[in-house]
Amino acid sequence: MTRIGNSILKWSTFSFCLYTLLTILAWFINDLGWKMGVTEGSYQIYANFISNAQFFFKMLLGVDDVINYNFRLLPFLMGAVVWILVAIIFCNRKNRAVR
Repeated sequence: MTRIGNSILKWSTFSFCLYTLLTILAWFINDLGWKMGVTEGSYQIYANFISNAQFFFKMLLGVDDVINYNFRLLPFLMGAVVWILVAIIFCNRKNRAVR
């Protein structure tokens, strides 16, 4: 693999792992709200904002609103694609700056 390919793979993996950690954190925040008896409101809103790109795709698909957080596989995968594309663009810009 070329140096650019290794860089893209490294940053894509890093961004996907970070995105996955944010999704897990959102799930924990949502779960904490449910354990405290809060089924709608601030905990779910925080979870939606932490899940960032995923929430945007949920709104486009019409599967959730800002008050309720639910993990959905399709928006998660769509958000992952966004993060990986950001990593690829970052690597390409970084390599152009080096040249």
